[in-house]
Amino acid sequence: MNLVLFDFDKTIINRDTGAAYMKFMLSRNPLRLLFCFLSLPISTPFLFHARTKHVGFSILLWLATLGISDRKIMHLRKLFIRMYLSDSSTIIFNDAVQQLLLHSSNTDDVIVVSGASDWMVKAVFAQNHLPNVRFVCSEETRFFGGIISKFHCYASRKVERVRELFDLEKYDLVIGYSDSSADIPMLKLCNKRYIINPSPRCFRKFTKSFNKAMAVLNWA
Repeated sequence: MNLVLFDFDKTIINRDTGAAYMKFMLSRNPLRLLFCFLSLPISTPFLFHARTKHVGFSILLWLATLGISDRKIMHLRKLFIRMYLSDSSTIIFNDAVQQLLLHSSNTDDVIVVSGASDWMVKAVFAQNHLPNVRFVCSEETRFFGGIISKFHCYASRKVERVRELFDLEKYDLVIGYSDSSADIPMLKLCNKRYIINPSPRCFRKFTKSFNKAMAVLNWA
């Protein structure tokens, strides 16, 4: 049996789902947008570093959700997913779906490891009837009337969570798919690495880390 690790944003779906959700939430209320803009001198420095990125994101998410009830949050999440998936600019890569199906049919353990929040990723999979997989994603929690990031599944934190949940030694192969150089730590766990539609900057970083021990796939 193999363990197969899939990134989500720009690997399975072509957009940054978390960023789209923040835009959706803030566009509803000009006052919240103003407060987020005013918070940028505080939140932005945190966003530039993998270890503190969750702090900057939490500040913005808290401002976007402050005072909104749980019931309203659930309604807004469903509305966002509906609007996001009906947007013509949102594309789920057919090649990604085929690989998910292939690995699932091989009885591999297929895990989507994503910086996007778990409710987003699970909803996209459910709405599009994608293969039955497991999810290791970012988590949100309530905090003083709003919502913040409880766990940000990003960069080296993906490695921490994967190692916590899975015994890598029991698998014949560990296979990884990602578009982002932020996932280099996760891909270092893998025997086989597939780089999806990398930007030139990311490709240089991947090449520096793995040389030829990777394959580049152009998915549509």
